[in-house]
Order: sequence, then C-alpha cells, then structure tokens
Amino acid sequence: MQIDCGIIGLPNVGKSTVFSVLTNAPVKISNFPFCTIHPNISVVRIPDPRVYQLAGIVASRETVHGKIKFVDIAGLIKGAAQGIGLGSKILNHIQTTKVLCHVVRCFDDNQTVHVFNNIDPCRDADIVNTELILFDISQCEKSICSLQKKHKLINENIEQQLFVLKKCLDYLYDGVLLRKVHFSNIERTNIEKFNFLTNKPIIYFANIDEKSVTNNTYLNKLHAFAFNNSIPLISCCAMLSSSKNRDDRFKTAMKQQTDILCDIVSVIFSVLNLRTFFTINSHMTRAWIYVVGMTALEAAKKVHSDFKKGFIRVQIIKFDDFIFYRGELGAKKAGKICYAGKDYCVKDGDILKFLFQI
Repeated sequence: MQIDCGIIGLPNVGKSTVFSVLTNAPVKISNFPFCTIHPNISVVRIPDPRVYQLAGIVASRETVHGKIKFVDIAGLIKGAAQGIGLGSKILNHIQTTKVLCHVVRCFDDNQTVHVFNNIDPCRDADIVNTELILFDISQCEKSICSLQKKHKLINENIEQQLFVLKKCLDYLYDGVLLRKVHFSNIERTNIEKFNFLTNKPIIYFANIDEKSVTNNTYLNKLHAFAFNNSIPLISCCAMLSSSKNRDDRFKTAMKQQTDILCDIVSVIFSVLNLRTFFTINSHMTRAWIYVVGMTALEAAKKVHSDFKKGFIRVQIIKFDDFIFYRGELGAKKAGKICYAGKDYCVKDGDILKFLFQI
C-alpha cells in the first residue's frame, strides 16, 4: 500500500523546503511567491527498522518497505479557489491524496517575504481552510449537476449520492470542514469517492527556525489552534543547519531528514489508522501497510490473489517473539507460533505465513 500525502500552505512558508528534507529530492526554492508552479512529486520508503531486524535473522536477499508519496503543490493565496494566483488547478493535484500536511510558518525572517508582510499562523491556517472549503463547494456543485442529469435513469444509488452531496453542500456553505461532520458509515462510503479536500485528515507542520526552537509565540498560538480543532501538529526546523563545516551540515541534514520523516509518518499512520504486518523468507522480507481491522483473508489477498482463493489458515508469529527466539524455528520450539482462520484480525508487527491450496 502506497500512502499519498499532499503538502499545502501559503506561499513562502517552507513547503518546498519541507518536501526537499522529507524526500531528499532537489527542488527549486526561492524567496518569492509561486516559485513552485508544477507540483513536486517524490516517493519515499517508509523507515521501519523492524524490516532490517527480520531480514538479518532470515538472511533475506531483498527488503521491501512500505512507501509514501509526497506531492508539494504551489502556494495557496486568498481567492485561489476562484482563480486568483495560480488558481484552483493546483488543488486538483492533491484530490487523490489520502492526507494533507499543512505547512505553517512560525518564524520571523526579514529576508523571506510573507504574502501578508507579517506572521500570523492562525490567520494563515484559516485562509487555507477557506480555500479548501470553496474548492469543495465548486466540486460538490459540479457533482450534483452531473448526477441530476443521470437521475433520469432512476437509479437508487444516485438518489443516495445526491442526498449526501446536498448534505455536504449545506455544511460547506456554512463554512464547516467535512471531516468535522458526523456522517453515517453509508454516507462516508458515498462521500469518499468524491475526494473532497476538507474530508481528508490534515496535519499541521509548524516550520520554525533555529533561533525560535524555544519560547516561540507563533508556535504556541498554532498549538492552541490545532488543539481546539483536534488536529495533530508537528513542529520542526526544516531549514538546513547554519554550520560552516560541510561534514557537520551533511550529518545534520541526514539526521534531520530521518527525524522529520519518522515524525510525519508516525502521525500519518495514526490519523489514517494504519499498521504494518510482515512476510519473510530467504528471498525477501517485506512490510505490508494495512488499515486497522483487516482480516487474515483480506491480508492474504493483499499478498497474492491465490492465497485468498485457496486460503486454509494463517500462521502467526509476533515480531517480539521472532526477534527474541531468533527466527521461526526458535519461536516454534518456544510454542510462540499460532494459527488462525480467515476472520483473524491482523495485528501490528504480525509475521504472517499463509497456508493455501489451489
């Protein structure tokens, strides 16, 4: 499973710098609005030391990690949804993402211009939220219009979709983000196919500088804003170290990339309710990302369609047991292997082996 994360925010808040740190990909970074015109896209391996621990025990020739795709779009400004600046087209690039990372500037720097000439993280967050709402209103109205034309066919499913879309539109007109609305499970299922931006989980990334790591009043305000809106917040200095020593800068940059990537992946896993199970053999140790609640049968299909077709049962070893007893044989001798049927609910860290017959 690949996770797609859109990076959003006002111009000149550090979105492309954050993207570069997360992905180690070269991007154009300049001190003027709309430096990013076309989206920057990069796929990164999800860091998980458990993969290497397992591979070391079974001597796998190959390791496969989960992946996350970051999409860095141009900065949003007030009126973007109506075509101001680079317009609403830039938001089309993040419609299929699963989660949004909103970079908010929380530092003073006279050399880096701000589109409003002063720093106010709560105002900036509200402006971006408003543009997301306006974009969703436009998409919702278009979808309703399209479905109404199809409604002549008298389709019950279309009736349900129209009902849900009109409900969404009422909330959006009132300025309510859809992720805050309590929808039924059926309504949620219908809404998801429209990829509304305000329905996606969001994470605030407070971009600070080295001088304001502590006692940052901007950060304190954003913390309160995020807490009141039940939004997770990560604070980090995305700018490179000012150290003059080249080796020190390189080491700092590498540690910085690992730390920030681990922090954001951890929060993304939390808001999307994701976990990891593993499959191992001498050829490959592989991490599989899944949504909490996945059954053994669903996991079998994820690994290989034949495993689901001929599913008999699944062998399970817990990660800690596998490491402690140094592999499958040791875990077996210690009685730490168990077997379950197709309805078994997969747990984080499970090492699964599917027994099947076609």
